[in-house]
Amino acid sequence: MKVGTTVLYLLLTLGVGVAIVAGIINIQWVHGDEWRTRGEKREADVRTDPARRGNIYSSDGKILATNVTECDLYLDLHNVVELDEYGHPKYDRKGLPIESGPITDTNFYTYLDSMCTLLSEAMPQKTAQYYRDRLAGERVKEKPRRCFLVERHVPYSVWLQICHLPGWSRGVVRQVDGQSVVHQERAHIYGNMAGNTIGFQNQRESSTYTGLEGAYDSILRGQDGLFRCRRLTKGIWLPEEQHVRKEVPVRTDLDKVDTIVLQGKVNGRSIVSTIDTRYQDIAESELRRALRQYGGSAGCAILMEMQTGYVLACANLAVDTSLRDYLEVRDRNVAVSDVYEPGSTFKTVILTAMLNDPSIKIDTAMMLASGYKNFGGKYGEIKDDHTLAGRDSLNVREVIEQSSNVGMSDLGWRLYADRRDTLRHLVERMFPYEKLHPDVKAREYDSRINNLHASNRDFLNFCYGYSTRVSALQLITFYNGLAADGRMVKPIFCKGVLDGDRLIENKPVVLNPRMCSRESARMMRTMLEGVVEHGTGNNIKNNTYGIAGKTGTAVHSYANVKRYNASFAGFFPSENPRYTCLVVLENIPYYGRQAATVFKAISDCVVAVDKRLSDGAVKSVWPKLEEDSAMALQRPTAERADQSQMRKLYKTLRQPYRTADTMARWVVYREATDSTPAQYYPYEPAHGRIPNCNGMTAKDAVELLQEMGYRAKVNGYGRVLSQTPKAGTNAKHGTRVELTLR
Repeated sequence: MKVGTTVLYLLLTLGVGVAIVAGIINIQWVHGDEWRTRGEKREADVRTDPARRGNIYSSDGKILATNVTECDLYLDLHNVVELDEYGHPKYDRKGLPIESGPITDTNFYTYLDSMCTLLSEAMPQKTAQYYRDRLAGERVKEKPRRCFLVERHVPYSVWLQICHLPGWSRGVVRQVDGQSVVHQERAHIYGNMAGNTIGFQNQRESSTYTGLEGAYDSILRGQDGLFRCRRLTKGIWLPEEQHVRKEVPVRTDLDKVDTIVLQGKVNGRSIVSTIDTRYQDIAESELRRALRQYGGSAGCAILMEMQTGYVLACANLAVDTSLRDYLEVRDRNVAVSDVYEPGSTFKTVILTAMLNDPSIKIDTAMMLASGYKNFGGKYGEIKDDHTLAGRDSLNVREVIEQSSNVGMSDLGWRLYADRRDTLRHLVERMFPYEKLHPDVKAREYDSRINNLHASNRDFLNFCYGYSTRVSALQLITFYNGLAADGRMVKPIFCKGVLDGDRLIENKPVVLNPRMCSRESARMMRTMLEGVVEHGTGNNIKNNTYGIAGKTGTAVHSYANVKRYNASFAGFFPSENPRYTCLVVLENIPYYGRQAATVFKAISDCVVAVDKRLSDGAVKSVWPKLEEDSAMALQRPTAERADQSQMRKLYKTLRQPYRTADTMARWVVYREATDSTPAQYYPYEPAHGRIPNCNGMTAKDAVELLQEMGYRAKVNGYGRVLSQTPKAGTNAKHGTRVELTLR
């Protein structure tokens, strides 16, 4: 019996040994290559070192787009009460049910409001109550989700704060489907401002962009690095060699070996856009104000530097129905992509083409019909939409100034009724109908001119800005060329590429060195000045600087309801043009001069900011005043002020500044008397008494009080209207003075 058992054990041991040896042979020689390949893949790999995408800067040195760390916030909301063997809840020493789950009910409800507040501050478009309702609703479900998506694109700092809430750390999910919830995202630092110009990522996982991001993608993207690495421990890999460019074989399966190139990463270079955040901000805010007031569907405002073609501001606003406001809507670049019938702003193009025709000579004193005229047949009736003071005829200059459709039709009919193709070719040679292909990636549609031989009405409509479709960018390109005496340049949105500390500038691109003669351009500029001085654009007339421009209204119908596109195109200062601007409001319910006010707000901002315009490029707002003239009342004065600032103001306005003491820090203005002239006198408050700050700016008042040893509290804005304690009151050092401004 013992011998049989021993033999059985020996046979069993021998069988196991043979099986082991067979297994070793199978693994080592029969399937050795396969297992070695699998082992190599597990222990060694070729990994990617992502390159950092370059930044996009504004022309005034601000970061517009950069990479930021963002997170997708997922929570594990699963939570149950532990049960004993009889199915009854377990309780702790305090008599509370014992819970199991990443976040206990106590911690969840104690810090829920704090977490929701953090999220709403980071995502202002959603309220804290919105997040509270979602989370509380999910928590009370019978089976709460173990991976509940709360919000995407949460700032990393906010995500960390949520992780550090007491008892919440285990409930914040770190990985979803094997991928970390922390990732690099492209962010617009100024939010929605200039969104379409900067560019959007087409889809979350896409590597393609619109705007400047898309046009300069190859420069911004850089080059990802590839390096071999070996596993140290689970999840930790060490590079074997990096920043060495060479070809290495990599086995992808048993029979196939690919060759890849190991290389160090090259971070993307940054670019500098032509956008100036100061001008962009005023353009967007004023355009949004006008759209809210007049109820349009979309609009754009473009500001261009005349000589270079640099686009300093490009606001593209459209209705966002979800937020009920006007925003830079993704893939809606109004300036580039929208083509429309321009209306009266195109009259400038038509008349410039006629003036440029060598076969005719237009006398600007030529009298043309206005108000109403029938050019033949039912569809030959043309009438002006606005009254022209009862006049039935206007000269060419007045036709432009008063924007007469009848006058332009009469001029076109007289000169080109029998040679319509001639007018068409003149316009096409001068106006940039071809796609501009600007350096922002956006859909650009074909512009066109209707068949002018189809009917007399089509031809007449063309003469005053219909029967043609163009984009806003094309129209401002023409007006910019007109301001430059006929030199047409391409609109440019990128100023250059940064190579280290050096800026490689994009040079201006001349589309047409002579789109029209200098004489024609200057004649049109004079007419456009008249539009603002005493024509349809007189609502933006001012005495500070000259504006030359043209109003435009184009009517179209939708569901038998008339809607209008209002626009204003022009340049400033008209006496020495430097900037061109175009404003378009689409689909407003009634026509008028709404776009001109937006133009004026933008031009006012530019004139205030650009110091070059204060050095003689803009005519003085103040006439030269005689000593005893009643006009002297127009000279600006300040009740009390810092004398150095007043001297600078008077110098800017090129007006004489009179003072009784040039060395005094603070001055007070006094009107002329029988014995003394109107001038500034020193203001020296008595020590130990509250100074009189009435009429001062907040800055000056605070500086004066601090200089006297008092503290200031400011309420309101504007100039000081009242103060507590009153001026002249005895007060100790450190007394707080409350200033009310208005």
